Amino acid sequence: MLTRDIAKALAGRLDGDGAIEIERLVHPAQATGPSDLALAINTEAAVLLNGSKAQSIVVSAANPVPSGSFRAIIAIDGGRLALAKLTALFDPGPAHEKGIHPTAIIAPDVKLGAGVSIGAYTVVGPRSHIGADTTIMPHVTIGADVTIGAQGVFHSGVRLGDRTIIGDRVIVHGNSVIGSDGFSYAPDLNSATEFVPGVVVTRIHSLGIVEIADDVEIGACTTIDRATLDSTRIGSGTKIDNHVHIGHNVIIGKSCLVCGKVGIAGSATIGDRVRLGGGAGVGDHLRIDDAAVVGAASMVAGNVAAGNFVSGLPAILHKRAIEQFLYVGRLKRTHEKVEALIERLDALEQTNKK
Repeated sequence: MLTRDIAKALAGRLDGDGAIEIERLVHPAQATGPSDLALAINTEAAVLLNGSKAQSIVVSAANPVPSGSFRAIIAIDGGRLALAKLTALFDPGPAHEKGIHPTAIIAPDVKLGAGVSIGAYTVVGPRSHIGADTTIMPHVTIGADVTIGAQGVFHSGVRLGDRTIIGDRVIVHGNSVIGSDGFSYAPDLNSATEFVPGVVVTRIHSLGIVEIADDVEIGACTTIDRATLDSTRIGSGTKIDNHVHIGHNVIIGKSCLVCGKVGIAGSATIGDRVRLGGGAGVGDHLRIDDAAVVGAASMVAGNVAAGNFVSGLPAILHKRAIEQFLYVGRLKRTHEKVEALIERLDALEQTNKK
């Protein structure tokens, strides 16, 4: 890709040679030759340009470098959004062979779109449909009646349960399981009155499905349970990190960010543009409304209103949680002052007795 084409794709300003062929996007310290493009859009990376072997660079328009100091200088606006576009230009996707590997086991009635690639030892169940230009890496298991949209990427070890529905451009990373049965039993395991010694725990079967909308990304080793009767749903544009568990009947809205090790219990409802910090837990049947934020390692035990930022255990408004934390830190000093007052009061009482 030529430097002028990169500048055009980023809506950036090119200073210097626009005909340099670029093969790699690298950190300034890793640049070795003319085909490397050094990325230095933050202050820390920009400082390293002084000792870099880079000949072509990308910098922030807010922190320009002198004209002519490099063969090609691309100045961009937009910060991380520009970074997203730039990394997309240089990401070839996972290495794989085109077409269907001879060891793949595909039911005879499976429908494959144009340009589908299926890796070694992958199994695709009956009546499933895989959309155009989707890549299925080796050792993936796809159940019966599964629908997968176009241009998706499913990494090795992914397991898709029967009747799962997945939209376009969905990325699922290694060893994630979508469509496992929900954790649902009778009597109610959370009830102190129903769950008594001697009661037999009986499985409630999961007859529903999982529906994942367009442009969702799911991290490695994440699990999403199918619903009891209806659907567990993930909205378009939502990004889910590694080691996340999403219980049965959960509904997650559009453009949410769910960080690593989050656990969402069954039948919880998450609105649009919600952010859940790493290690947070959400109780069953709760609602977190649009644009709310849950701090890392917080335990949500009640509904969260739209736009609120909550944290702590149990999660409360973040401002209040910080106040409580600060007050707890002052308890020792307060206790010392109280002890000193008691000593003075005792001394005064002894003086009055005399």
